[in-house]
Amino acid sequence: MSRTRFFRGLLLAAMAALLLTPAMANATATTSHLTLTIASKNRAEEPRTVQLRCEPTGGTHPRAAEACESLLAAGGNFDQIGQAQTGAQCTMVLRPVVASAHGTWQGKPVHFDKEFGNSCQATSHLGTVFDF
Repeated sequence: MSRTRFFRGLLLAAMAALLLTPAMANATATTSHLTLTIASKNRAEEPRTVQLRCEPTGGTHPRAAEACESLLAAGGNFDQIGQAQTGAQCTMVLRPVVASAHGTWQGKPVHFDKEFGNSCQATSHLGTVFDF
């Protein structure tokens, strides 16, 4: 009789694991985790790096909720996030920076690197996502 209970318990555990696996896969597929960096091209300054997590919102980004909203509105396309920006008045001082984002967005790999004339121009084009 104890052998029957053991096999029933084993069968129930296996069935539960099979039922939970797709739900867990979907939960991790929508989670987004990005490492965002703004680095001077000539390495004159230390790079600034933050972590951004969306769905659920978190990480070390100071404006994580707004940054996630911007990315959601752009469908995760970093070239589109600045389209809604009005464009700040930036000086013409040439201090090239590279804005980078690496990680996953809704389960898809992200590799974004774009050069700007200075950090003001980067923030102006990329909005709250790179405002840190």
